[in-house]
Amino acid sequence: MEQWVRVFRDRATGLDGDEWTLELNNSIEPGRTPQGWNQYIRNSFAQFHCSLCRRSWPSKQVQVLFHFSRDSSLQRGTVRVRGFKQKCRKCLAARMEEPSFTVDNIDVMVEKLMEKIRIRCYGEEPPESNRNLRFVGRVEGPHERLHCEACLRGICSQNQA
Repeated sequence: MEQWVRVFRDRATGLDGDEWTLELNNSIEPGRTPQGWNQYIRNSFAQFHCSLCRRSWPSKQVQVLFHFSRDSSLQRGTVRVRGFKQKCRKCLAARMEEPSFTVDNIDVMVEKLMEKIRIRCYGEEPPESNRNLRFVGRVEGPHERLHCEACLRGICSQNQA
C-alpha cells in the first residue's frame, strides 16, 4: 500500500491546489458509487502468492477498481482503490489472495486514474497518452475464472471477450 500512496501523492500534486488522499478499500463494489462519486476500472498485471502452499503465479487479468470524489468547497479529493483477488488452483482450501503490483504498473494505473480525475473533476480535455502496463515474466495457460474474484463477481474483462 505504501507504493500506491507514494506514487499517488507524486502524481496528485498540482491538482488545482486540492489535497487528494488514496485509501485501500476492499468493500467498494463496481457499479455502486455514492452520489458525487465516479468509478474507473482498470485491467492490470500482478503477481499472487498462495498463503498455504507458497506457490506464486502471474496474471494479466487483474481488475483494479477506483472510486473517486472531489469536494471543491473543502479543496480535497478522495480515491478508494481495490485490487480484485485470485486463489491458488492447487490448494483445495485456497484463500483469495491479494495482488502484488510492480511500481511501474502502479505508476501507469495512477497516471490513467489522474487522467480520469482531471476529466471528471476538473473538466479538462483527455490527454494524448500511449503508455501501457508492463508484463514481467511469462503468463502461460488460460485465465482461470473459477479462481478469479472479479470473474465470480461478473466484472472481469475476460468475461467480456
